[in-house]
Amino acid sequence: MKDTNAIVDALEDKSNRELEQVVDVFMNELEVKIRGEYNSSNYYEFKGPNDNKSFNVMGTVQLKSVLLNMLKGSHVEAMIEVKSKELIKKLELV
Repeated sequence: MKDTNAIVDALEDKSNRELEQVVDVFMNELEVKIRGEYNSSNYYEFKGPNDNKSFNVMGTVQLKSVLLNMLKGSHVEAMIEVKSKELIKKLELV
């Protein structure tokens, strides 16, 4: 069972790295295109579409952290499931 846990951990790490790459590309575009070209603010307000609750982050490090947490919470489990099925298929266990 220890090996199985290591495989799941490796798939989770790979999924997390994949999401980090997506966020890094977005953050680079934000910094170069929007903030660089327009010299705009580094202050971000997150507000739901149908409520008045909101929170703010200042700076790209905080924004990146928030985005990663949101994406990981929404996508990592599904990514692990797909990657597990792909691995099982590659190993011809099915």
